[in-house]
Parts: sequence; structure tokens; C-alpha cells
Amino acid sequence: MIAETLASLIAGHPAGKMRGMTSPTVWELLERQLQEPALLEWAPSDPVVLAIASEKGGVGKSGLAGGLAAVMVAASHRVLAIDLDPRATLTEELGAEASEYGVNDLLYVPPGADPDELPELPGLASQALQPAGAAWGDGVQVLAAERALAHREMDTATGGLEHRLRVSLEGVAEKFDLVVIDLPPRAGGKLVGAGLLAATHVVFPGTLDADGLIGIRDAQRTYRFMTQTNPRPLREVGVLRNIVAPRTKLAAHYDAQFTEAFGARLLNVAVPKRVIRQEARGACVPITAADDKPDAKDLIKSYTQVLNAVGRT
Repeated sequence: MIAETLASLIAGHPAGKMRGMTSPTVWELLERQLQEPALLEWAPSDPVVLAIASEKGGVGKSGLAGGLAAVMVAASHRVLAIDLDPRATLTEELGAEASEYGVNDLLYVPPGADPDELPELPGLASQALQPAGAAWGDGVQVLAAERALAHREMDTATGGLEHRLRVSLEGVAEKFDLVVIDLPPRAGGKLVGAGLLAATHVVFPGTLDADGLIGIRDAQRTYRFMTQTNPRPLREVGVLRNIVAPRTKLAAHYDAQFTEAFGARLLNVAVPKRVIRQEARGACVPITAADDKPDAKDLIKSYTQVLNAVGRT
């Protein structure tokens, strides 16, 4: 019964009928993308602080952040990775060890604290930086997450928590070629707000399923709210079809829905699903460490083209 309902839905969806006349499928895009050479073209005029946003888990936000960091550091660029997800997936992948002072401490202000007795906030992020694991070389610094970071969502005594990350990065972000922020999937929470207010750019990754679609729609709603109070312009890089598996009828249905829902916001680049990505994450090594493997080469090409899109935005 479920299969019949889905088949009927896919066959009858107007975007599915029009797809062939309007734009290529993501699989056609990937076929061309992976056949072409990809060179990193990174020369933005201002520091780039990239937030990776979706309000659904499991769509590859942390994996994307790690992949972008790997390609940047392999090209001898300096990267700061900020993990705002209490699950600390990106922190773990980057091999960052527990620190006495991390992003949780950076955002926390004790209830009843006297503002005059607190450390000067501008530039304070420099005290929370720690190196990534040895496999990542010395080009990656981390603002690490921990489970206790989840408590910051419930802080009521901390005035301006959402602005603390942005201010603490003053004079720090400029020392890096890319700052990438892995946002948690919590809908419109304080940690999401802190990340978006600190960012200069935002990209919305999504898998070709209901969660991917809903996560992007909800994240874009939060983004629109945040742009109203952001003290500086926040540039939308676009919507990225992420962890794209081989074509199925259901995935093709959602690919058509992505085109209908996001139109010109849909990036002309996608990231394929490759098992080697999970292997690299599990081993806490950059995907570029396996650049002799065809599947890793596919991912490196894709992350490179995502970075080129960010740099042009």
C-alpha cells in the first residue's frame, strides 16, 4: 500500500512531469561534474565565515564541514572549524581533544555575573582554539563542542548569547582563509542564532528525501529572520544536494521537488554518496589522505566546486 501510494505521488507530481524540459537531474549534473577537472579557485576579498545550516539531522552537515576543511588545508590554506552541535561530530572527526576552555565556555556567562568582571569579549575566541589531530596537519584549528553545549539553549541569564560568538571572533577570523561553522539541527535555537550572526555566508545542504527538503525549508526560514537582525550582510551561497545516492524513483521525485522549491537557489554542484567518506570520518583523517582512491577523488572534486561557489558568492 505504501509503495503504491508513493508510486502514484511520484507519477502525478507536476515537477516530475516537467523535469526533462526545465533542468538536468542531479545525476546528470554529477556525471558531468565528476568528468571535469576541478581546481580550487579561492580568492575572496573578505574573510569567509561559512555556516552550514539545516534543521534536520542526518543530512551531512558535519561531513560537509570536514570535507571542505580537508580540501582547504590540502591547498595550504588555514581553516578554523567551529562545532556548535552538542553531539560534537565534527570535533571528533577533526581529532580535537577535550579542552578546559571550549566553545561552550566561550558562550557561557554565569547567572548574576558582573559584566565588568568578565574577560574582554572581542578576540576571546583565540583562547578557546585548539589544534586538530595530527592527521590534519597544522592548518586546522578547532572551537570544539561538548555535550554540555546543549545547556546554552536554555540559558536565560546570559544576555546577548547569540552575539557572543560573533564578537569573540573579532580579530581572530581574519587569521584564517576559511572559518566553517557546523550548526546544530535545532530549529531556530540560540546556538543556530549564534552561528548565523557570526557568519558571512550560509549554505543549505540536503539529502534527496523528506528530511532533506524540510530541513532546508525550515533553516531558510530561520535564516530570513536572522538577516533582519544581523549587523552585517549574510550571503546565501545556495542549496546543495548532498550525499546523493544512485538514482531511484523516490530520489528522482525529491530531486524534482528540490528544483521546484528552490529554483535558482539550487547550486550547480552536488556531493555524491561514497562509503569512503564514512571510513575517513571514522578514522578521523581528512578525505584528502585517500586522494589516490577514485571514490575519494569524486568527493574532493565536489568539495572543491562547493568551495569555488562559496568564494564567488
